[in-house]
Amino acid sequence: MITLKKRMVKNSSGSNVVYVVPDTKQSTAAPVRKKRKPTVRMLFLIVFSLWAAYTFLFSMLPNKLRLDREHAELQQQLEQARQTEQKLTQDVNNLQSDFYIARLARKYYNMIKEGEVLYRPQQ
Repeated sequence: MITLKKRMVKNSSGSNVVYVVPDTKQSTAAPVRKKRKPTVRMLFLIVFSLWAAYTFLFSMLPNKLRLDREHAELQQQLEQARQTEQKLTQDVNNLQSDFYIARLARKYYNMIKEGEVLYRPQQ
C-alpha cells in the first residue's frame, strides 16, 4: 500500500506551495504476526499424523517384512525347480539317443555288443 506525504516548500516569491508525494520511507519488513492458539484443525492434523505413523510402524511394516522374506524363499524354490526341470529335460533328450542308452546298458546291466568280450577283474 502506497502512502502519500504532504510537503510544503517556499517558492522564490515567498509563498508556500504544498506538494503531495509518495512516501519513500516505507518499511519492507514483514508484518509481525500474532501467535495463534492451537486450533481444532491443527489438533486433528497432529492426531491423524500420529495414527498414521503408528499404523505404518506396527501394522504394515512387519507384514511387509514377512512378505519380503516369503518372496525371497519362493524365488529360491522357483530357481531350484527351474534347475531340476532343465536337468530332467536334458535326461529326456539323452534317453532318445541310442548311444546314451547303450552306455547305460553297459554300465548298469553289463551288456555287451555282438563280437565283444567282457573282462571282469578278479577281486
